[in-house]
Amino acid sequence: MPLIPTRFPVDFGEVFPFGAFVLGVEPSMAFSADPSLPKQQERDKETGQLVWTVRALDANEEAAKFGAEFKVKVAADHQPVPPAKIAGFPFAPVEFDGLTITPYANNKGRIAHSFRASGLRAPAAGRGKPSVDKSAA
Repeated sequence: MPLIPTRFPVDFGEVFPFGAFVLGVEPSMAFSADPSLPKQQERDKETGQLVWTVRALDANEEAAKFGAEFKVKVAADHQPVPPAKIAGFPFAPVEFDGLTITPYANNKGRIAHSFRASGLRAPAAGRGKPSVDKSAA
């Protein structure tokens, strides 16, 4: 039986054209149906590495209408270190390497998605916000 991919690679700039800011990094805890068992950090099913949840903020002002905060799971042996903050900004700008999206239907039948990445880093220098093509209007 052929394997159907569930993680689809996407370009960071296509998903977050205005960029993003990192809010924090924390361990992603594995689900357990038995609350009496001790909590354990999730491990990636493909690599066996520990999974970390990176909380981030979409820099697109329009995203704030729908909730600008999002999470990206990163598999790594050690906790990823966010980029340094820029003077005068409350959060550090961030880009995700190896970004993938996994679409799914939740238990209420609503279509949703989750993000994973292979790493995070400071944005590339000189990257500005996208231009708006006014001739298409």
